[in-house]
Amino acid sequence: MKIAKLVLMSLTIVALIAINYLSMTSAQEKLTKTAQNNSLLSDPFLQLPTETSINVVWFTEFEGDRHLVKYGEQLEQKVTATTSKLSRTREDADSQIDNPPTRPTPRNIWRHEAIVKGLTPNQRVPYQAVSFQNQQAIESKVFTLASQPTADQSLKILLTSDHQLMPMTAANLAKITPTVGQVDAVFLPGDLVNIPDRASEWFDDRRGGAFFPGLQGKASYELERDGTTTTYQGGEIIQHAPLFPAVGNHEVMGKTSLETLRKEFGNPLPRQVATEFYQQNAGTINPAQEPQTKADWIKNNSFNTDTYEEIFSLPNNSPGGKRYYATTFGNIRLISLYVTNIWRGDSLKADAKGKYKESQADLDNPQAWVCGDYDMKDYVPNLSGCRIYKPIWKVILEWFTATPSPN
Repeated sequence: MKIAKLVLMSLTIVALIAINYLSMTSAQEKLTKTAQNNSLLSDPFLQLPTETSINVVWFTEFEGDRHLVKYGEQLEQKVTATTSKLSRTREDADSQIDNPPTRPTPRNIWRHEAIVKGLTPNQRVPYQAVSFQNQQAIESKVFTLASQPTADQSLKILLTSDHQLMPMTAANLAKITPTVGQVDAVFLPGDLVNIPDRASEWFDDRRGGAFFPGLQGKASYELERDGTTTTYQGGEIIQHAPLFPAVGNHEVMGKTSLETLRKEFGNPLPRQVATEFYQQNAGTINPAQEPQTKADWIKNNSFNTDTYEEIFSLPNNSPGGKRYYATTFGNIRLISLYVTNIWRGDSLKADAKGKYKESQADLDNPQAWVCGDYDMKDYVPNLSGCRIYKPIWKVILEWFTATPSPN
């Protein structure tokens, strides 16, 4: 009887997996068919400037034949772009797109990046991104780029954060260039979107306030006041100025969910908790003891910043890779910290999972715990020699001491 029950259970699980796979495949095909394959998904934007180079990044919903950047006064120079595919971007029933899928479904998005070299500091150069699909050239408008400014150059920096498709974001961004002119860089300390793996929040949310359109003058967000409706397009900013973001809690996804992206976002667990669960069930999860399988399982059952890290090119010479970094831009020393923690409610009701307690019903089920309010980071067992753990005032003092004063 036990064997029969086990066989029946196994068949049921296989059937559920097959049904789930087929429905996700069908939904993914729908997303692919509705992709705008005759246009770029974003305008190009600028990243990672050095004294003589800068990176140009853009996105498409097609892999394309080839991708390149033209630059120079007559766009006479060319550099080929490298292409990668975003690994975790998805849509679900809450996505503000046409015909959203009923459950989290992968959305195919490709990232293209070209490094423009041989630049002279403080000199702007025209450039254009070009993608080829079926031998047809799809071109962006012509924008301007510049390498790292010199320390004696006066700068205009846009400091902005918590965009999150908020109603006033596009309106505020629309005022930047008319008010102060073209900025030299954008510092954005976290909370760029609401749910980082939801692709439409970055690119094409139908409410008109997605992240990239807002910073590229392509938003379409309507605000009504006293019977008058105004549509705000944001500002053409990061096509001309490098973007330096930081990780906020809205750049972190949690434990993988097949139900909704919001549930996945709201359910991160500490790495060490996922590691303990893995160790208790390693024989079942990973009988071949493959290191990559172990790493993937722990990540998928704790938290990750994969989409944020795949979208942006950032200094990665710190122990935290792209999650925290320090860099110099002109006469500015920028220190981007990784101090993100999960937000939990403070309700003490019996069924509440929050900052101070677990649900009463889950007290005997540790795998359902949310583990309260905690920092979402990988713990470094040996901090000796780890620069980021010095007191911040010491890091700043060291930089000022080592940097010659501009006369």
